[in-house]
Amino acid sequence: MVKCCSTKCGKNVTKKCPGLQCGKCGKWMHASCIPITTEQLNALCGTEAVEWKCKTCNPQYKNKRISAILPDPEDDDNTDTEQVILMKDSCSEDFLRQLRSDIRDAIKDEIQRTLKYYSDKIDDYQKKLDDYEVKVKSMENQNKDLQNKYTNIQLKCNSMEQKLNQIEQTQLESKIEICGVEKKENENTTEIAKKIAQVLQVNCDDVTGAYRKERRAPAALQRGPASIIVTLKAGQRDCWLTTARTRTITGHDLGHPEESRIFLREALTPATAFLLWKAKSELKKDDKYKYVWCKGGNVLVRKHDQARIQTIRSEHDVEKLLKVNG
Repeated sequence: MVKCCSTKCGKNVTKKCPGLQCGKCGKWMHASCIPITTEQLNALCGTEAVEWKCKTCNPQYKNKRISAILPDPEDDDNTDTEQVILMKDSCSEDFLRQLRSDIRDAIKDEIQRTLKYYSDKIDDYQKKLDDYEVKVKSMENQNKDLQNKYTNIQLKCNSMEQKLNQIEQTQLESKIEICGVEKKENENTTEIAKKIAQVLQVNCDDVTGAYRKERRAPAALQRGPASIIVTLKAGQRDCWLTTARTRTITGHDLGHPEESRIFLREALTPATAFLLWKAKSELKKDDKYKYVWCKGGNVLVRKHDQARIQTIRSEHDVEKLLKVNG
């Protein structure tokens, strides 16, 4: 018996396991190890002009007659074996075909379920998004309403503050403010006011009372001494202020060693005083407005000598004028 020279085989070559002999080295190999089919094996053996050589042999070696061990055509066992193999191959192909089909169906079902799941999720999210958009729109409308109400309340509040300030300012219409007088120990503010009257050559009896104004700002922010508030007889305020514009008063006029200037102005409420300061610091900057003053408790501005006089009632008016002249 000859054996197959294949390194993976080494079994005998028989009729049930047919094979070929190499035309050069003479070694045998099973047809299934080459590999070739039984029909190809029969065709090689039936043709004298054709030889077979193994892979390791020189292809230019002189041809020899192919030696082969062929299966017996009448061998029932071999036929049955081939039929069994064919049946197994057929069954395997059917099984693989069915397996592939089942896998495709399973994948298709899983993809469809996944798509359905995410489609439902997207629909849920879209519904929630629509609800949120409705809520946001409603909140935007509510916010606009609140802003409008706030604006109206702010306007009313500003109007009420202006009216209250006017009432307070009216209560000061008989009072003047003397600024620049240095504070002394045991000073008599009424006597200081009467000395100012003598300098101005107005009636000293117009003074009905006087007091040093309290300073609310911290000491580090205070500029100059606190002013003196003088209460005059009704109708005398304008006379004092008009006369004061024609005279220059210093500390020497009061018997003080200081040469600092002393001047008179209307007594103003804190709100009016702040508004006057705001208008001067903002509007007179860079010569935007030439004149900024206060008369009768009203803050007035004038851009130049030929311009009309405008009244400043709030900080908003100052901002409007700044924008116009920006």
